[in-house]
Amino acid sequence: MTLEELAAAAGVPKARISKWKSEDKWEVRLKEAPKKKGGQRGNKNAAGRTPKKDGNKNAVTHGAFAQAGIEDIDPEKAAAITATKPGKSIEKMTEELKSLLVRKAYLEGLLQQYTAPEAEGAFYADKLVHMAVPKTLEELQGEQDSGIDTGQVKDPEGGTEKLKTAMKTIIKSSAFDRAMKVEAELNRLHGRIIKQIDSIKSYEMEERRLSLEERKYQLAKQKLTGEIIVDDETEEIIDDLMDGN
Repeated sequence: MTLEELAAAAGVPKARISKWKSEDKWEVRLKEAPKKKGGQRGNKNAAGRTPKKDGNKNAVTHGAFAQAGIEDIDPEKAAAITATKPGKSIEKMTEELKSLLVRKAYLEGLLQQYTAPEAEGAFYADKLVHMAVPKTLEELQGEQDSGIDTGQVKDPEGGTEKLKTAMKTIIKSSAFDRAMKVEAELNRLHGRIIKQIDSIKSYEMEERRLSLEERKYQLAKQKLTGEIIVDDETEEIIDDLMDGN
């Protein structure tokens, strides 16, 4: 992250960031910081586990791009979507349509939440920028001489070095901003749903056409060969083309 980016995130001039960098000797302290070793060879404690697989939603902001599951939507809508029955050989298409409908119901719930009267004027935290730097030797010596511990920032990586907060910025968005993002994603999703429904209809029409062609072929074959199929019970000639079964 550059000084310009840090200044923009903190809402202060670039010169102030440069001053902090110089006073606190960021580069020197970073070079002196001990290098952390990686995990032991062959360690598989975290193999195959990711926040996504565990359903971790800590990074979710407005929710428009979140991965939605059947458990994230209204139970009635979930039951209706789950009850959708696949037909013949289009199970995959139907499953894809179910997934799209689940996501649609999830986004509609979010949109209702952000457009509710009680959400008016509300702000939601989208991002927290927290920059911590090592305490200087002068600061550590001053704490030791005065006997006053000014506290320290916890190292997210588990290090033992004493850190202090150099900058903390919370970036927020309004309910209106979030609603606009969710609505934009909903509009894109509607297009995908319509396209999927059209694909299913086209597949079914093609399946009917092929079935009709097959019956026509069998009838033509009967006429050419004189070969007929007789119903054992009624002793009537079976005409697949006319029967439609």
